[in-house]
Amino acid sequence: MKNKECRWIGVLLLLVLVGCGDDRAPQTEFGSVKSVRAYREMVEDIIVEANAIEQDFRETAVGSTGQATGNNLSTAAMRLRPRLVAAIDQLDRVKVPKKLVETHADVHAALMLRLEAFDLMIAGWNVEQQQTFDTAQPLYTDATKKLNEATGILNQLNEVLLEVDIALAEADSRTLVG
Repeated sequence: MKNKECRWIGVLLLLVLVGCGDDRAPQTEFGSVKSVRAYREMVEDIIVEANAIEQDFRETAVGSTGQATGNNLSTAAMRLRPRLVAAIDQLDRVKVPKKLVETHADVHAALMLRLEAFDLMIAGWNVEQQQTFDTAQPLYTDATKKLNEATGILNQLNEVLLEVDIALAEADSRTLVG
């Protein structure tokens, strides 16, 4: 009799342990809620900084004449370059959920395009000083193309990041209801 009671207690303990709810972390289509939320918050801060750098650049690259000169472009690029490099370094340290690796690579590519554009503007001003504006013009044109490409990538990323935000909100609502 005592053996039967022990077995029943053992079976009950097993049922309690197995039936104690779902220990899996809440998930989104992009990965666990915890990892996706941490990623999203880190990347948001970096994107905000990158946009602030871009805004600062656009406001200061135009001189008192209302024209963006090689000197103004170069001065603004040199001043803001360290902030952009720091943002890229911060992005490189972010832990990326597997299903957001491609998105992360796109953010990185956009920031690198902006950095390349800054470097082209600095180089353009050096060429302009040593030679002529006409010689430097292709560098400025390439820099503008890279800035526009980076902006296009970041605009497309906004759609993906919105999907991530929606997935997080849906996971939160499931957690609250469930």
